Amino acid sequence: MKAFTGILIVAVWISPLKAQDTVNATKATADSASTTETHPYRNPREALILGSVFPGAGHIYAGEYWHGVVNYEATVMTLGMGVMTFIVDDCTFALFDPNCKPGPQWPHQALGVALVGLGFRHWILSARDASRAAERANERHRRKMAQARPIIEPAGGSHGWHAGIEIPW
Repeated sequence: MKAFTGILIVAVWISPLKAQDTVNATKATADSASTTETHPYRNPREALILGSVFPGAGHIYAGEYWHGVVNYEATVMTLGMGVMTFIVDDCTFALFDPNCKPGPQWPHQALGVALVGLGFRHWILSARDASRAAERANERHRRKMAQARPIIEPAGGSHGWHAGIEIPW
């Protein structure tokens, strides 16, 4: 009996202590331990916010540098040309002609308002596309970081084994 008690004490002492969780015991799944939370390479929400604050910044954040520069230039040029078209008339640069008659103001002012509207439209559309650019960057990063793994598995039926390499796309 002393030997049995000694073995029992040693077994309890070297075995790890585990608490029983009765609340979450029914919620546990077979693969819950292998589930990991992944953070995206580029966050689409941050790209959207950056593109909304500064034209083209979301694309630059996502790694699409040329799209960012083109979106910035197109937005700034359209807004600037709209403002200049609204302000400038026929007599703006006629400094030494006191008899200048500018004519009607509404045609160039309407064109200026339309150009400013197009500039803001381009800004909004480029900001909306910035989140998609971040998703494209995440997909490129996933493909770049994908690793090949060996496959050795039994074939269906009586054909033996299959061996090869899996490369995720």
